[in-house]
Amino acid sequence: MSPTDVTASAIASHRTTTPPARLHAPRKPEEAASGSLPILASIAPVVGSLALFAITRSPVTLVFAALGPLIAVAGFVDARWTRRRRGRRARAAYRLAADELEREIERAHAVEREELRTLHPAGRSLELLDGPDRARWRVPDHRRTLVSVGRGETASSVRVDAAADDERWAWAARLPDAPVVVDAAEGIGIVGGRVLARAVARSILVQLGRQLPPHAAEFTRDAAPGSDVEGAPWAFLDDLPHRSAAIAVDPFQSGRDVESVRVSISERWQTGTATPARQVGRPPAGGVLVALSDTIELLPTRCRHLLVLDADGRTTLADGTGASPSVTVAPTLLAEAEAQHLVGALAAAALTTGESPMLSSLPSNVAFEEVGPVRGRRPHDEAGWAPDALRVPIGLGTDGEVTLDLAADGPHALVGGTTGSGKSELLITWITALAARSSPRELSLLLVDCKGGASFGAVESLPHVVGMVTDLEPGAAERVVSSLRAELRHRERILARFGARHLLDSALAPDDRPARLVVVVDEFQALLDASPHLHQVFADLAARGRSLGLHLILCSQRPAAVAADAILANCTLRLSLRVTSRQDSTAILGVADAAALPAGTPGRCIVWNGEGRVVFQAAVTSPGDLTAVRERWRHAPRPRRPWLDPLPFSLPLQAVLALDSGRTDGQTRTGDETDGEGIVFGLADLPEEQAQRPAIWRPSTDGSLLVLGAGRSGRTSFLDTVEASARGRWRVERVAHDAEQGWDVIMALAEPLRPPERILLLVDDVESLLATAGDEHGAALREAILTLLRDGGRRGVSVVLVASRVGGVVHRFSAHLDSTVVLRLADRQDHLVAGAPASCFDPRRPAGRAHWQDAEVQIAITSPLPHGAPMTDAHRWRPAPGSTTVVVTRAPGVLRSALQQRDTSHAEVRLIEPAAEPFPHPMVAGNRNDAFRHDDPAAVIVLVDPETWSSGRLVVGRDLPPRVARADLVIHACSAADFRQVTRSRELPPLLGYASGRAWWWRAGEPTRRVDLLDD
Repeated sequence: MSPTDVTASAIASHRTTTPPARLHAPRKPEEAASGSLPILASIAPVVGSLALFAITRSPVTLVFAALGPLIAVAGFVDARWTRRRRGRRARAAYRLAADELEREIERAHAVEREELRTLHPAGRSLELLDGPDRARWRVPDHRRTLVSVGRGETASSVRVDAAADDERWAWAARLPDAPVVVDAAEGIGIVGGRVLARAVARSILVQLGRQLPPHAAEFTRDAAPGSDVEGAPWAFLDDLPHRSAAIAVDPFQSGRDVESVRVSISERWQTGTATPARQVGRPPAGGVLVALSDTIELLPTRCRHLLVLDADGRTTLADGTGASPSVTVAPTLLAEAEAQHLVGALAAAALTTGESPMLSSLPSNVAFEEVGPVRGRRPHDEAGWAPDALRVPIGLGTDGEVTLDLAADGPHALVGGTTGSGKSELLITWITALAARSSPRELSLLLVDCKGGASFGAVESLPHVVGMVTDLEPGAAERVVSSLRAELRHRERILARFGARHLLDSALAPDDRPARLVVVVDEFQALLDASPHLHQVFADLAARGRSLGLHLILCSQRPAAVAADAILANCTLRLSLRVTSRQDSTAILGVADAAALPAGTPGRCIVWNGEGRVVFQAAVTSPGDLTAVRERWRHAPRPRRPWLDPLPFSLPLQAVLALDSGRTDGQTRTGDETDGEGIVFGLADLPEEQAQRPAIWRPSTDGSLLVLGAGRSGRTSFLDTVEASARGRWRVERVAHDAEQGWDVIMALAEPLRPPERILLLVDDVESLLATAGDEHGAALREAILTLLRDGGRRGVSVVLVASRVGGVVHRFSAHLDSTVVLRLADRQDHLVAGAPASCFDPRRPAGRAHWQDAEVQIAITSPLPHGAPMTDAHRWRPAPGSTTVVVTRAPGVLRSALQQRDTSHAEVRLIEPAAEPFPHPMVAGNRNDAFRHDDPAAVIVLVDPETWSSGRLVVGRDLPPRVARADLVIHACSAADFRQVTRSRELPPLLGYASGRAWWWRAGEPTRRVDLLDD
């Protein structure tokens, strides 16, 4: 057998597009003939030498006799060596040339093999379908029915010019492990077990689907007599974009003029009856037949190429005409799932390139009046509450109107599509169709527009719409969605009351039945990005909505990428307009078709309800259509809203107290009905319960309260409200901006022996209070506040601290603060550390809006309360005539000037100031040499600095007045350490404010108190 006879049946079918490679073989080196010893040339010198010897009798001449043979032998040896060297060189050059030729043949084979695989991909290599769409179905006519049946040794186009007797290069004409290509138009028969035979047939059919244009081919299942085609193994043919993929025809029917190529799949398996002879017949012109059987006798004689799958795993390709020898091949197999995937890619490509027959019959624009039940057309069911009340037409497909039933196909829908694909227009049409079908009593629509109101502005005025929420209202969309949980509970209570299992249960009378509620969310992804916790809310709505009459339509550019699995599992109605990637389309529809929808046709959509996919053109709604729907239900009653109005920005306390008491006659109560402990301070919004209730702080259960807020966030108003609400039931101690008053109040309440009493301590701006107090007094205040926070319950003291952030000095109190009211904060991190959710952070939040106990609260307002003068024990200081006062001060000069300017007309005051430099002579009324008098009636004030006073160098009678032992000691402008140094006491004096005349009055054995040296 010659090399070209190896696969003669396949040679004519797989010509490559590149010219055949023609190579030249090197010539074999010729073996040089070995030379002989030159005998005559060797004898001649001997004869000559003997002749000379005979004449000359000289022995020297005999030497020449030996030279002759010697030279002859040397020449012989040299010639032989030369021949051997030339031979080795020639053979080496030949081996190099032969090796290079082998490599060129292998490269040519690889190029040829790769080109064949590219021209005829089969099996998993059909993933090449992911290439450019324009390259599909651009196969020349003479190659359209050529398919690869497997891999084997086939003839190569490589030719080597060699000598006639050189058989070394015969292998170049054979191409191993290459696609074995046959012409399917000549018929292919596959003999073997059903599983393997069908796997081979699937590979062949998908190849034909890739090469035959959809508009010029149809795939059919053989319905001829004796056929035994099972539908399930060939279900993937239904998804091919070619015409009449599911129609069963007779491949042997004659007399029909068929313009397109018809590809028929036929199965004939042995039964218990006698085996019939091979059928003889001719298929229609241009037809392709792929027949499967477990015996070759049942295959039609139309099949020239026979693949025999032996039980031992060996597969043979035979020529049914006997014109070519059999060939061993490794068949290409394709599983059902792989075939389904590749067919889906073909369908998507047909949509992209416009090759799909279904696209040619779809209009590019459909008016709503062509499909919608408006303008005189009545609903399909006039009785109301029909089971198919949500079944409405929204567009036109190849078979007419396309209807969607949100209840039967849903209960929820997922809509995807990129920008400009027509999502908003599709939603408007769907909403309008639903509103045209059912009355507002039977259907409510809730619209959530996360595009600023641009999507649903046209349908907001429909009487079915209970509200439209946009992302321009911070937190409004989240609040409304959360309210839907309460709506579910409301509906559950109705069903439980009547013993009904679902909304259409006969146990529910029409008047008791709540309306169906359809929630439409555009740009669903933006809503979840702003409030990730709404995933759980939507999952709950999706899981429980069907029986309770609540349905979701969720729309996004990539809905499957953002929605949780719990949501997707219940969104069985899927619609996809054009998307930008195959992955997005597959995630929504299960196939990549939506990525191939034409970009220039907005509204082109694919719908999938879990059973089948339909391509349609969505209808466009006009203003007249909306007007017709509004007019139709103009006199219908408005539906119930599933949520309450948002909290007001201004809320009087009296209104909240009246709401708490449940009275409307103006007589209100404060707090709760148990023991009068509860303090109402605002109105809490509870969308999960569809309720708004008074926000009540109960110290016995809620503990101490921390109020956090930036400037002008309503912190002081909160304390005003709490004080007004608690008045008459609590003793209120409020610390505002007076450090001295704050010290006195807090330290007094922290006294361990104080009798218990119900006291409310309100501390405004605790950070400023502690910063003003300084180190020692601040530490004492912190300990006193901690004591009240720890033991306030036993002492009867409830504490409210107001601060600007959790960090800093407030951090030490946080472990003892059980409740937190978070007003507006400037920093997001502070907001999160305070325990408030990220969703309610807004630096533009209105004053009085707070977060408390997982609820949004509006702080009530009241008239500012008169607080009067600070309640401190600072005495107005007046030196009595004849008295002596020693003032220890860090600013003697400044204090002397201030005292001289003070009105002292009631007594003569002599100012004594020790010299700053070493002395022994004091300055008396400005004169150093004046002596003190024992009977001086004027009041005497001695100004001295702490160091001089404590030095022990002052002499009574010389430096100090004689009556200094009876003098009052006043400490001014000194620290607590100076106080201890001067008084020799460990006592911490009361806190002094910033007023310039504030000082401590001290006398041994008596409490230290504040005095004001400059108070007139």
